[in-house]
Amino acid sequence: MTTPIYLDHLASTPLDPLVLDAMLPWFSPAAVGNPQAAHRPGWRAADAVEAARAEVAALIGAPPGAVLFTSGATEANTLALLGGTAPGAACLVSAVEHASVLGCLPELRRRGCPVTILPVESDGRLAPATLETALETAQHRPPGPALVSVMAANNEVGTLQPLAELAAVARARGALIHSDATQAAGGGGLSMDGLGLDFLSLSGHKLGGPMGIGALAARDGAALRPPSAGGGQQRGLRPGTLPTALCVGLGAACRLARDRAAEDSRRIAGLRERLWFLLSAALPRLRRNSPPDGLPGCLSVTLPGLDAADLLLGLPDLALSTGSACHSDAAEPSHVLLAMGRSVEEAHATLRFGLGRTTMAEEVERAAGLLIAAILAD
Repeated sequence: MTTPIYLDHLASTPLDPLVLDAMLPWFSPAAVGNPQAAHRPGWRAADAVEAARAEVAALIGAPPGAVLFTSGATEANTLALLGGTAPGAACLVSAVEHASVLGCLPELRRRGCPVTILPVESDGRLAPATLETALETAQHRPPGPALVSVMAANNEVGTLQPLAELAAVARARGALIHSDATQAAGGGGLSMDGLGLDFLSLSGHKLGGPMGIGALAARDGAALRPPSAGGGQQRGLRPGTLPTALCVGLGAACRLARDRAAEDSRRIAGLRERLWFLLSAALPRLRRNSPPDGLPGCLSVTLPGLDAADLLLGLPDLALSTGSACHSDAAEPSHVLLAMGRSVEEAHATLRFGLGRTTMAEEVERAAGLLIAAILAD
């Protein structure tokens, strides 16, 4: 059985061998110390965790003390929304947010927090003027500052949001702003302090790190209420014993991302454009949903009349997605594409390619050939 060509890096990236090397010593019996324990093995583990925290902070342009380790971006997003929205205060999110953000909204409504879902432009961007208008209304609803949540890069079409402008609008209206940076963190150049963000989420397995670990960075002074009770770890904001090996893995992945960001982005964007050229040349009716200036590894395309799910079932040698990986088993069309003005039929006719650090040029060529042959034979 041949190994499928993996073009689903937006769902999960392969664990980088250097990250694995950094983690392995912490899986040995000798690495027994609890990072909270007051003895030598515990202090050693605590030092490793704090070194990893500093690496995460360096990647996202935040002080180390701002970084809270979580089980992943879903927990980080939940902590930001449910813990960062003051009781009864307004919460505003873009219509193209990840399901882990949108899934918090029913609970916020139950708590009495007014929720606004902000429409986006046809390219998936949230216009700063749209946010400003919505905040003018939201700020008249006491009792606390509104919380705005806008992802840095979309996980389905790769659109990059104008975070600096959106954060400036939020600050001018006295609102807090959170960004789910899960897809953007590995690309480098993302400064939480420079952009003026209050909260930022990321996940290890989207940047060459392990599954099961992520982080939420919270600006000093931005009120964050722990949504659950428990121990006092991480200033009581995210209780629980930290998994040293996973924290070390996330730190190593962030260090590699910082070192390789420019080279990776340039090479991956080139492969994306080559893939688009091959597909569009052979399939003239193909339409591109991903902006050329978007996430380097993301290419979302629509071919009218195509049943994307059925097509992929007949291509076991390709691993890619029809939309967000979190919804790949659902019959509902992509909420992101619908928010961008695409029809239900167009959403079902859409393929999402996720290219990454391990993607090779020959894989792009072969994948394009397999897809074109399958579509033209139908």
